Amino acid sequence: MDIKDVYTQLTNVDIEQQKQIWDERGKGYYGEYLLFCELYKSIIGNGKILMNLNVPIDNSKTTEIDLVLIHETGLYVFEIKHYKGTIYGKNTDATWTQYFRTAKNNTFKNPIEQNKYHIQALKKLFPEMPIYSCIVFTNHDCDIRVTNSDKEIDICELRNIISTLEYRFKKSTNKYSMSDIDDSFKKLSAFSQIKEQISIDGTEADFFSWVQPIISKLEEKKVEVENEKNKLIANTEKLNKEKIKLKKTKITVIILNIVVAILCVFISVLCCSRVIQKNNSELAEFKQNFLHIDEIGDKYIDALNSYVDISNVSLIPLTDNAVTFTARITMTNDTYGIALTEDSKYIVMTNFGKVIEYNVFGEHLQYNRHSNRIGKGIRDYGDLAKAQFYGISNTNDILYIKITNVELFKLDASRTTVKDKLEIELYSK
Repeated sequence: MDIKDVYTQLTNVDIEQQKQIWDERGKGYYGEYLLFCELYKSIIGNGKILMNLNVPIDNSKTTEIDLVLIHETGLYVFEIKHYKGTIYGKNTDATWTQYFRTAKNNTFKNPIEQNKYHIQALKKLFPEMPIYSCIVFTNHDCDIRVTNSDKEIDICELRNIISTLEYRFKKSTNKYSMSDIDDSFKKLSAFSQIKEQISIDGTEADFFSWVQPIISKLEEKKVEVENEKNKLIANTEKLNKEKIKLKKTKITVIILNIVVAILCVFISVLCCSRVIQKNNSELAEFKQNFLHIDEIGDKYIDALNSYVDISNVSLIPLTDNAVTFTARITMTNDTYGIALTEDSKYIVMTNFGKVIEYNVFGEHLQYNRHSNRIGKGIRDYGDLAKAQFYGISNTNDILYIKITNVELFKLDASRTTVKDKLEIELYSK
């Protein structure tokens, strides 16, 4: 049975049809489908899955639960969000913020609070069973920057869900038999959209009977890849032997080397692509963290900071998740002036060692080179336009602010550039 068929059987939803409609509900179904596929193929231990449950809260109301995993360690209740952008918030906030660089920000209800209602409803049905809350963001274009102080709640991206659950499984001491899982499954099935019972050879199938065909296909694929790899290695060894025999012919040797190189590259790509992707991701993150380290002892940076005076610094909370910043830059040197450029950025370091960058110009502020020059005879000082630093909830969290990509020029007739890509310290706690 294909994985899409199993999903349709559980939810009564045609995922291909929903992808064509692609409204908000369709996107929600697709996020649920992505999580289902991940659990279906990779979950460890005995368990069953139910989706789109309408569980009663009282005699007149129900609450809709995206997905429940009935596992040998307890019930796992998932609230699924297929959102893009950068997500900011705290587990204690009423709302979270969805931040976009090129579009208007959006706020939405804290999904932890939503999941609390689901868990309360399930506790009435299973008062003795441990129940865990898990918030999952399934869109690969989503970056989670949520502060979570509750160790009993998991918040993660789809790519981390299996490792997150495995860690939770290892910490759990309660174990339920397959018979217990079946009883819970039957009890919750009454509130699901499941179309009919799944049967294999006339017998009702448990969850892992559904999973087995998919696992078998994956194992077969692994065997095929391993066999192909062995064939390629054998061919490489054979070609190496032929290479020794054909040394007398220079052209033949060159062709042979090319063939061997192609085979080696093919084998490497086949066997190591996932490792390469992971390393590239880690390398990119490493470079980002160290992108804006000052050049200690740079004579131009040291000189520039001695030529300017920073005053009228203002740091004011804007929302629970943003602050505004402005300051006045005054030139104190009669020989040189400075100019902000289109690439100028604010670099903000927090008390927690986190470095965040914000564009000075771009989305809301138009760049004009003439109006962004400061110097004697041009303008003695310049007030920076108010900048909004999203992702920072408290001004006390800010340790250091600087502005980068600043140009130093002479106050001569041609405004000769002395040095570009310099930095000015604007604020330090």
